[in-house]
Amino acid sequence: MKRARPTPPPATPTTSRSSPIPPLPTPPQPRHSSKKHQKIIFKPTNWAPVNLTQSELSLPLTFPTGQTFRWKQTGPLQYTGSLGRHLISLKHHQNGDVYYQIHHSPSQSAAKSALLSFLNTNISLTEMWHGFAAADSRFAELAQHFKGARVLRQDPLECLIQFLCSSNNNISRITKMVDFVSSLGDHLGNVEGFEFHAFPSLERLALVTEQQLREAGFGYR
Repeated sequence: MKRARPTPPPATPTTSRSSPIPPLPTPPQPRHSSKKHQKIIFKPTNWAPVNLTQSELSLPLTFPTGQTFRWKQTGPLQYTGSLGRHLISLKHHQNGDVYYQIHHSPSQSAAKSALLSFLNTNISLTEMWHGFAAADSRFAELAQHFKGARVLRQDPLECLIQFLCSSNNNISRITKMVDFVSSLGDHLGNVEGFEFHAFPSLERLALVTEQQLREAGFGYR
């Protein structure tokens, strides 16, 4: 038989504010986890000229045409992607000139240098196409419709992995596969609803299991 618990004596009134037991502090939450990342949202605001006209670089004729699947359209005539640890947007101004915005980078100057190298800005597309057109009448006819279609100088590893993903495949599936590979890299931020990551290293890619690759749609390669 259980004994009744004794009734505690009534509490002595006090005017001290220190007598109540304070609540336990909330334990600090981890800033990052293996599955989720802290959401960093960027809104393009500060644009600077790349010093390329539309005839030297047409964004719609360069980015969504199959050269790269890591740059996303984040607005009208605007595309966003990562170059190493640099997160950058490009867009056409009203007069057609190309402008850029650096959202995230450990070095603004390094980001601009990486962008200019990526865009092959040391090559004059207008002069090159003028030479081609003079030598080939058929090229001269077609070139009028493709002014500004520029070949990008991509990172060799990124280019190789995207090429492997593209073999015997369609655009939708290639994009899904490349997005999976990209998500393994460090998160750089969010622009207009799209998450962007630095491309993962070979060492990181080597940790991915065959089952994970199959679940992400890989298989042919």
